[in-house]
This record gives sequence, C-alpha cells and structure tokens, in this order.
Amino acid sequence: MMNDRFHSNIIQTTVLSSKIGLAIILVPVFLITLGGITTVHASSDEVSCFERGIVDGEDHPFNQRTYSNCGDDYYQGFLEGCMSVEGNTRDACESATDA
Repeated sequence: MMNDRFHSNIIQTTVLSSKIGLAIILVPVFLITLGGITTVHASSDEVSCFERGIVDGEDHPFNQRTYSNCGDDYYQGFLEGCMSVEGNTRDACESATDA
C-alpha cells in the first residue's frame, strides 16, 4: 500500500514537472511572438518614409523597395541619416543609394 502511494506521488510529480517545463518554454515564445507582431505593426503604421530613411542611413543599407514605395522622402531621410555618421561624406552616402 505504501509503495503504491509512493509510486503515485512520483507520477504526479513527473506530470507537474512536465507541465511546468512546458510553460517555461511556451510563455517566452508567446511573448516574443507577440512583441514581434506589435513591433512590426507599429513600425509599418507610425514611422514616416523620411524617418525610415534616417534609420536606414544611420545603420542599414539603402532599401530599394522602400525607396520605390516612398520616393524622395525616403531618399532624403537616408542621406540625412548617413551624413550623421561620423566620417561619412555626401558622395559616399549618395553612392550608397546606387544599387
């Protein structure tokens, strides 16, 4: 009888342990996914073409697709962002837009 109760407690502990482990894995995955969706949504609706250009000019390559959608606003923002980086010249920034 005591052996059966001990065996039952081991099974319950194992099941509980598995559920906790699963929760530890799923909660961060859910939060990362939710955070990624929110970030993408916010950036696509709230950031102007000019601001996207500034961000790309500071730390990313010129994006032809964004330029095709935004035109001169993106281009001017890219040049401003690129020129804000120490050591960049206007010629270097303009040549970075030729892709």
